[in-house]
Amino acid sequence: MALREAEVREGYRQLAEGKAQSPLREVYIDGHAHLGTVLAEMAPGVTLLCGVSGVGKTQFLRTMAHELGTFSVAYDGQVPSVRITGRVLHGPSAKKGAPPPLDDTNLAVANTPCLYIDTARECFDVLTQVRRTSDDELEALRASAAKSPPHRWADAALRYILGREYEDISYQELDRQNPESGEPRTWFYHELTYARTAYGPDKMSLGELAACVMLQALRRAPRGSIVLLDEPENFLSPKSRQRLLHEIIGWSLKQQISVVVASHSPEIAQILPPASLRTIQRGPGDQGVVISAGGIPAQVNRVLGLKPRPEAVLLVEDGFAKALLEAVLARCAPNLRHHVLVQDVRGADQVTAVAGALGPTHPGMHFLGVLDGDIRTDPKYQGPWLAYLPGDGDPEAVVMEAITADLKKAARGLDIAWEELDQAVADTEASDPHDQPKIVSESVGVPLPQLISYTARWLEKGSPYRREVRQLVERIEALMSPE
Repeated sequence: MALREAEVREGYRQLAEGKAQSPLREVYIDGHAHLGTVLAEMAPGVTLLCGVSGVGKTQFLRTMAHELGTFSVAYDGQVPSVRITGRVLHGPSAKKGAPPPLDDTNLAVANTPCLYIDTARECFDVLTQVRRTSDDELEALRASAAKSPPHRWADAALRYILGREYEDISYQELDRQNPESGEPRTWFYHELTYARTAYGPDKMSLGELAACVMLQALRRAPRGSIVLLDEPENFLSPKSRQRLLHEIIGWSLKQQISVVVASHSPEIAQILPPASLRTIQRGPGDQGVVISAGGIPAQVNRVLGLKPRPEAVLLVEDGFAKALLEAVLARCAPNLRHHVLVQDVRGADQVTAVAGALGPTHPGMHFLGVLDGDIRTDPKYQGPWLAYLPGDGDPEAVVMEAITADLKKAARGLDIAWEELDQAVADTEASDPHDQPKIVSESVGVPLPQLISYTARWLEKGSPYRREVRQLVERIEALMSPE
């Protein structure tokens, strides 16, 4: 299991860094009745296309599949102009010693292999064929067709995705009885053996059948091909959806396949690196669609109409540190404030322990400890999962430094008389440093959050810690966008 987790992390790292070798680079469609004119840059390896129902995800995939000779589609009105470009990674030109592939080859002209899988449609087609065929006919068809040989990756992937130790996994390609116009000549009968009992599609759960359909398609996809998956998460639990994505990524990297996934699933969007995310929305005036880089998963959630979930948890030492960090983010990085959760975990030791345990682990939610600035040089509190608040003291000391750096300027910023502020500061000299901001707040009648907000402005504009502020913000941005 540890080896599998390490492979999963490595796969996500390669996607985030754009290191996947895959054919697809760009899709241009012009004159489509629903999509209009759209230019979409595809990510290396795996691209996730997210949008609400009816916006055009399926039509985008089908248009690609039609252009690549995989799917027959009847267009409304004018036939669109389509160009799919990238590099050729299949066939003789992909052999060792061949010249490096170009990135702007017309992949349709180069006959790049493509598979289009509509998960729900495929599942129901299999079930329809089983029910359409009598038991005797099905037995005869199966007796004359060879079973698929074991496949190390696909068989292990199915067990991992569904969490069941199947004893045998196979499928057979059977002739379709009385195919209708446009239907393929054959269909695939899947069979699983669990607890010494073999059963076919009509006895499987829809989740089992969906996973079988997708993995069977992926194992058949030639090296350097394009695979288009329409809502592969259908019928799977959230955990199984995530595991399916792990397997798709690993296999696509190994086989140099481009996978384009059309999905509504926040579970998938949350764990893919931002480099792989694309959103599809209606264009201005409801004319055509626009496909954009997702940026960060919360943007995808908004497109899907979901409440954004934080991508990162920032662990701090106490409530005052929490208030200061939230004020710094609101002031210096407002684009991040809704995508991170600041959590007080009580003490530097606790921050270090929790961040160390959670920070390096999973590709979805990220954790970073943000310690007070007074221990940034302490060898005990160092590590790749730790960062520090700006300043050389604890957060209370930073607030007092902001106020006293220029009393008259602070008084104007807080809308009080500077003499009143000067007296309040003087009154704190004999008190505990951790209590001083509260004493000033009560003396001058300014709420403590307002003092902290002023401190955030000072840290950004007039303090000697501006570089530390930038470093902290950049560290949090890198946490959510590791590419």
